[in-house]
Amino acid sequence: MDNAPDALDTRGWEVIDRRLLVDRSPYAKVFDEDVRLPDGSVITNFVRVELPPFIIVFTQMVDSRIAFVRQYRQAIQGYTFELPAGHVEPDEDPLDAARRELREEAGIEASDWGFLGKYVMDANRQCGWAYVYLAQGGRQVATPDPGDLGVMTLHLFDRDEVRRMWQNGELVSAPTALAVGLGLEKLAT
Repeated sequence: MDNAPDALDTRGWEVIDRRLLVDRSPYAKVFDEDVRLPDGSVITNFVRVELPPFIIVFTQMVDSRIAFVRQYRQAIQGYTFELPAGHVEPDEDPLDAARRELREEAGIEASDWGFLGKYVMDANRQCGWAYVYLAQGGRQVATPDPGDLGVMTLHLFDRDEVRRMWQNGELVSAPTALAVGLGLEKLAT
């Protein structure tokens, strides 16, 4: 759009008060903010959720199958199929984090890497920035070590099955659904 506002233009938007409500560092902080809008009106108690940046990796193996992990998620009280993902450590390059997480969670290393974009999880509240990667030429090189996340298992699906799962809403994690769509599109071009 020619007349779309610049995404970085914050003129007239001013945080006039910010209160920390919850600090669960390094995993999450929740703030109340009072914000003055360009027209002078004030929004009080605007909730902002700050989560650390994370990576998510759509990985195509050398045999063309796509790597997923299945794990229990307490917040939804159920198991999900998700792409390998994890937090970016302070001062860590997101691509290095992607390589590390893919090896930790799936025991996979990949020969080709591409960046698919950086996306905020909730443009209204923030809730973390995702760095999405496409890894190709994946090979199983180690036994997955999910750390303290409990049981996590590696599953490999062919591309048609992944597309079916994605189109049928079976991938309930929004970051996974986003990365699958981006990955499938990139592989189709």
